[in-house]
Amino acid sequence: MLPHDLEAVIGLEVHVQLRTRTKAFCACPVVFGAAPNSAVCPVCLGYPGALPVPGREMATLGARLALAAGCDVHARSAFARKSYFYPDLPKGYQITQYDRPLATGGRIDVRGVDGTARSVRLRRVHLEEDAGKSIHDAQGDDVPPDVTLIDLNRAGAPLAEIVTEPDLRAPAEASDFLSRVRRLVRWIGVSDGS
Repeated sequence: MLPHDLEAVIGLEVHVQLRTRTKAFCACPVVFGAAPNSAVCPVCLGYPGALPVPGREMATLGARLALAAGCDVHARSAFARKSYFYPDLPKGYQITQYDRPLATGGRIDVRGVDGTARSVRLRRVHLEEDAGKSIHDAQGDDVPPDVTLIDLNRAGAPLAEIVTEPDLRAPAEASDFLSRVRRLVRWIGVSDGS
């Protein structure tokens, strides 16, 4: 509970893993449960000279999501490199959209803290790739204790990122927003919403 002189002001960035057969910028399959590092190639590993090519299926599903949320889908958008270090991001950058996103505007209605319906404005929906996965609690005879393993099968998986305006005023509203996004992406078939 907040003190009476404070007000919660909440904005969210929600990653939606798009339901595609291939990764965002290469032909590697998007698989779950496969042997670690078995669904990778020079592109999703960021090897020098490997050239990424945006997937049509990623763009189509991203546009479907943006339209379902009432966004303005732009005729032109662009990808950029966002450089930062994560142990499970071997190339040292993420391919994402920054100043020219796929879509802007739109809204998703939520139930306010007073029980009335109200809109949460969306700032943007943009496309990007996921990083790999760090495994901190690996177990097995061949795994030394206190070791972190890296599985890069997820590296390059296509994501749509939904960025809201700071319109939420309580954790319950944020929870309702996430529930509605999950139902929406499942209903329109762009993601499993897991």
